[in-house]
Amino acid sequence: MSVTSVQPATTESLSRHGSNISLSCHSLCGSVDDGLQGSHSQYQDTILTIEELRAQLNSCFTCGVSWSEEHVSLDCSECGGYSLERPCPLCDGRCHTAWKRDRIMSHASGKAKWIGECGLSCGPSLEESLVPALEKLRATS
Repeated sequence: MSVTSVQPATTESLSRHGSNISLSCHSLCGSVDDGLQGSHSQYQDTILTIEELRAQLNSCFTCGVSWSEEHVSLDCSECGGYSLERPCPLCDGRCHTAWKRDRIMSHASGKAKWIGECGLSCGPSLEESLVPALEKLRATS
């Protein structure tokens, strides 16, 4: 059976399977804070604000240019020659649709990845529809 009791001030006694543990929250928390500040001071500089994190996600991880400022590197595979938007890659922009950069996949793969749909392709092309039908017709003849 487990029994827990709270004593006055900042001391807490716990009893579990007959063994008593007494902890002082103030001394325990203070020593943990002191230990973290002393031994991990190199991590204090790596904490990013939301603005810094947003700026980093809107930048190329490979070459470091800022996509949000319309900067690109033409020879970087993660940039792919465009910042955050590009003309439709399927029809070379004839449909006048802008595709948006998939930042997560671009960063993860190191190659430019895009999200969008071509405004010209409403479905399968005439050739894509006719070829299977002609092959089926030829097979039955």
